[in-house]
Amino acid sequence: MPDIRKPFADRRLHFIGIGGCGMSGLALVARELGAHVSGSDAKKTIYTESLERNGVTGVTIGHDTGSVPDAPAEVVFSSAIRPENIERAEASRKGLGELHRSGLLTQITALHETVAVGGAHGKSSTAALLAHVLAFCGKDPSYVVGALLRPPGVHAAAGSGGTLVIEADESDKSLLNYQVHTAVVTNVDLDHVGDGGAYQNIADVARVLGEFAAKAKVAVVSAQAAEHLRPFVPDMTVAEPELIDGEPMRFRLDGEVYEVNQPGVHQLHNAALVVEIARRAGCATGDVRNALLAFPGLARRFELRGKTASGARVYDDYAHHPVEVAAALAAARQVAGRGRVLAVFQPHLFSRTQQFQTEFLDALATADLAWVEPVYPARENPEEWTHVAERLAADVDGRAPQMRMSPGRDQLARQLQDEATGGDVVMLIGAGDVNALAEPLVR
Repeated sequence: MPDIRKPFADRRLHFIGIGGCGMSGLALVARELGAHVSGSDAKKTIYTESLERNGVTGVTIGHDTGSVPDAPAEVVFSSAIRPENIERAEASRKGLGELHRSGLLTQITALHETVAVGGAHGKSSTAALLAHVLAFCGKDPSYVVGALLRPPGVHAAAGSGGTLVIEADESDKSLLNYQVHTAVVTNVDLDHVGDGGAYQNIADVARVLGEFAAKAKVAVVSAQAAEHLRPFVPDMTVAEPELIDGEPMRFRLDGEVYEVNQPGVHQLHNAALVVEIARRAGCATGDVRNALLAFPGLARRFELRGKTASGARVYDDYAHHPVEVAAALAAARQVAGRGRVLAVFQPHLFSRTQQFQTEFLDALATADLAWVEPVYPARENPEEWTHVAERLAADVDGRAPQMRMSPGRDQLARQLQDEATGGDVVMLIGAGDVNALAEPLVR
């Protein structure tokens, strides 16, 4: 096997926005491949803390021209870092090379037999589960996924087995640049309506994911994805779990029974894809079974944060699309049994909220009680989207008393403490900072 570390030896890479999930993962892998890594971000994140725990030094909190190294060096940036960013401008003044994060990931895929997981939902969970199963089976994969494994609190590694597991994000169509051996498609759905991909409908998404899967040597897809991809992908394997009545965490695939340790039907569909790929990689069925049960789960993916004083369980989930919100609440219902499901949802991005407002509220209506927080703007300017927030509030108020707008974090925490009882499940849902509400809730 060629030395995959040679192309990175003595390379100097400075990551602007290193605190993002994708950027931090690339930084960790680049460091393990031999590059000298530094970076900066506007604020501390769970990912900068993960980098620190895993020995990556030279991370600066706050953008500063003094953080930019001298030549020879390259700066790596994400789509969120604009050309006018002071560190990008300083790098340009110094004559440093620039590389978009997808360009660096493309370089890394060229060094491996790459398994890329695409689809609207479940990319992080499926990619992380696959990396875990392959590692459990002794395949020592490299991987870059979009959420921290809990534990060990990492989401990227450079293994020696020759296989790389990554997420293939369709939002800006950069997934079409990767050199992929095995393409995995979890599902086809419309999500990134306000991003660089300029998607108008599901047909647009299907064309891009179809091109992604058709370029790979092997395509493994869900049954839902197959319905959309057949016009574009002449040869693909459909991995569809056979659900077992009365056993919501077990499924059958090609006559073998497997069990997962995460609630929700969507987890069975993710696991079926993983089982198919693991078997192709030579993993023994017994090892795959054991690996599925040993999966530690991901931070902010149906993560149990603790219990309230009354004993209600508090979970945190990153769901930010109506399909994901519905899946998270269905999993909560499975866990709650006869208890109630109380949901707090923080919409993520005004464009997504505007596109799917009715679908979001329909999904939340499956909870016994639901509070909706103000929209988390992320990269969007709130001043340009005030009408979205106003319409959301009016719609939520119209669905009372089951659904209501949040009165503010402090008051909401008190309301939840008073309302939740021992058999209830409290779900904190959203890709923003709604997870911070767990701190005043749990004992």
